[in-house]
Amino acid sequence: MMAHSLQCPTCGAPLLSHGSAALLTCPYCQMSVVAPEALRQSADVAPGTMLLFDRFVSNENNWLVGSQPSEYFARFNQEIADGRYRWEAEISRVVSISTAWLAGYKVSDFQLRANCKHIAGSRGGSSWGVIYGVQDNQNLHWFRVTDNQQYALSVVERGIWRDIVDWTRCDAIQPYGVNRLEVIGRETQFSLLINGQLVQKITDDRWTRGFVGLAIEGYVVEEQVTYDFLDFLLRVQRQGPNP
Repeated sequence: MMAHSLQCPTCGAPLLSHGSAALLTCPYCQMSVVAPEALRQSADVAPGTMLLFDRFVSNENNWLVGSQPSEYFARFNQEIADGRYRWEAEISRVVSISTAWLAGYKVSDFQLRANCKHIAGSRGGSSWGVIYGVQDNQNLHWFRVTDNQQYALSVVERGIWRDIVDWTRCDAIQPYGVNRLEVIGRETQFSLLINGQLVQKITDDRWTRGFVGLAIEGYVVEEQVTYDFLDFLLRVQRQGPNP
């Protein structure tokens, strides 16, 4: 059964409606919200095939966790607890990126969606987002946002970075609120959405299948940043065997 979501009126976190459930509780601030009747009625309608919906109650999908400092981040820790996948870091180098992807799911014709809240750090000192078409750390697409209401899309190919969509302002981004990024891929066509608003449509034929995941990027040396990923959804139209 498909789980549909709306936003908590207090903190903006995603609230999930399952079937005919009428009363929802926000996992972030514990506020109770009545699910709209229309949402309850449509809760079992789902396009495509749901591969996973992770609310980060446990680490059943084997995300990266633990302390992983590097030349890019003097301190870097990831943990899954209390319905959030928390990333805490201290930036060591300008334009430092750290990624985590689901090794068990190499997909094409997909819908990818994640909700995240920026907890600590300046508005423009770092970004968070989703990665897709991932072959390895040297080959991937990187769609991210900052809390100063900017978004961008880059491709990394053989370790060389190129901007597909340069930094662009988007008023749909909620500074220090819960924001949702979504990528819908159909063959070589990709739609990018922020909080339900379509911001870009692009054509790219680099990789027909790839892994998907999450990432953060830092821009200000010695800045302390914290992000809470609240959920991660992956759905496909077709799925072949993974190598």
